[in-house]
Amino acid sequence: MTTWPKSRWPRLLPSIEVALVPLRNLSGDANQQHLLDAFTDDLVTDFVQDGCGLSLKRITHERAQLHNPAATAEPEIEYLIIGTLQRNTSGTLRMDLQIRDAAGIGRGWAGQYEFSPEELKSIQVKITRRISRELHLLVLQQASRRAVGTFDREFGVDECLSRAMDAMNGSITPELTAEAQNWIFVALATDARNAEALTGLALTCQHLVSNPWWSDQYAVPALSDLGRRAAAIALDLAPENATAKCIQGMLLSAAGRLEEADQAEEQALATDPELGIARAFLGYNAAFLGHAEQTLPAVERAMRLDQTDRRYSISFFFCGFAELLLGRPEAAIGFLQKSLERNPGYGSAQLLMIAALLQLGRNRDATCAVTEFREQFPAARTSDFEQLWVARSTNPVYRAQANPIFARMRSLGIGG
Repeated sequence: MTTWPKSRWPRLLPSIEVALVPLRNLSGDANQQHLLDAFTDDLVTDFVQDGCGLSLKRITHERAQLHNPAATAEPEIEYLIIGTLQRNTSGTLRMDLQIRDAAGIGRGWAGQYEFSPEELKSIQVKITRRISRELHLLVLQQASRRAVGTFDREFGVDECLSRAMDAMNGSITPELTAEAQNWIFVALATDARNAEALTGLALTCQHLVSNPWWSDQYAVPALSDLGRRAAAIALDLAPENATAKCIQGMLLSAAGRLEEADQAEEQALATDPELGIARAFLGYNAAFLGHAEQTLPAVERAMRLDQTDRRYSISFFFCGFAELLLGRPEAAIGFLQKSLERNPGYGSAQLLMIAALLQLGRNRDATCAVTEFREQFPAARTSDFEQLWVARSTNPVYRAQANPIFARMRSLGIGG
């Protein structure tokens, strides 16, 4: 039996301090210097806008010691971006870029870009995205190694991913999800560019985001960001990864970006029409967009595509949610009971069962269910409930359907 280092949610990436050393003009053409300076300025601007949490500082020409740029870095700087511009004999420009560990330990990244002078402006977007991705991968690998501590990484990447999937194929619980994430971190500590491992990391984050009562109040936004970042990198590495696109859609929906979530699930299905969970979640997301009547048909089709028992628990929950919104609490209870039969610790299904009982006037049963929920999840907060269902959508149809339901739940002390 594997014994893991004691850990707590959330798994946070450390803050990343990056310094950009002035790019060196080796083209032999002094007229290229102002273009290179402008490119550097634009690169900083793009990085600030799209760096996804990366903090970028620029080392000035006066401070830069080009023979040893690490000597100019401040103590908190973790990585340096350095580069040169040269002119090829064909007349094209070549930019060589590197990411270096400021401490001089560990491996970095190097890339080369060749382009015509007229393409200098357009190439910077591509460069910014690549540098951002590579920095996040470097830091993710560091964080993964810290997360697994001194655990003997005797298992290969494939074995780690297999064990992670075994854990996630059971009931969705904090213990099994944490176990799965531990195995994924071991895999990432070895190979941070493994798209399957990054997709698995995104999925474990999505599990916590959908079950916010598993951890403290800071975990959900942190892991929501980490999950979306991991899914995005996985898709950069493997654009046809339909599962990563599906998980990305789930995380976007949880963040209230419902239209983007809808597009992501449609793209996942365009890549893999047999991906049942994407079709089921598309139906669930439709309810937040004011189309709860679309949920049941979508889920029924999804269940024909994917007959995995664990997925049935999620699918029945989606149906119960939609039936509740449509004013059919008896049908909702039927679906939610089926969901809980397959996953008794499913907190979301428990909460909606309370809502359905209240809608039927079964207040005593609802009160007992609240007590059971709080005993199982003593750290649950009212903000969890609000973020998961109330604040997620501003659609007027959804709000008209949902507000009476959640108002009754607040009367029992659930919700804000």
